[in-house]
Amino acid sequence: MKTLLASMAVLLVIALLTWALGEQASATRQIAAAATVSAAGQTAGSVTSTVLAVLLALVLLVAVGAVLYLWLRMKALERQLPGPAPRTGRWAPGPNARWEPAEPEGRAVAADPLAQLVQLEVLRTLRELRGTRQQPALTVEEEADADIFWPW
Repeated sequence: MKTLLASMAVLLVIALLTWALGEQASATRQIAAAATVSAAGQTAGSVTSTVLAVLLALVLLVAVGAVLYLWLRMKALERQLPGPAPRTGRWAPGPNARWEPAEPEGRAVAADPLAQLVQLEVLRTLRELRGTRQQPALTVEEEADADIFWPW
């Protein structure tokens, strides 16, 4: 009976060890599956970040290339502009605005006669309002113009 009890105890210990080894194998399989999923996720994240970094670098290269192209084109157009100083310029007013060379400060811009006449009349009116009547700078001599034929 003692031997039977001892052999039953040995069989029970062997069964418990077998059950423990089976559970350990099951846990190892689950850990391997979790590691596989984690590795796949990490690989997908790495690939995505690499693709985005490459796309960002390409977009930056294209943008720098476009800016460089436009800058070189602007410089070529500046060289084609007439005038002594093509680097100075201003935007011309109006619906067809374009970049033009700036007029030098010392040179007077020829205005149309109607605008000059309006400015003279405004000046005359302002002088009258101030009360200081001065002789106009432009005098018209009728005798000198008598022999000139005016078409209007």
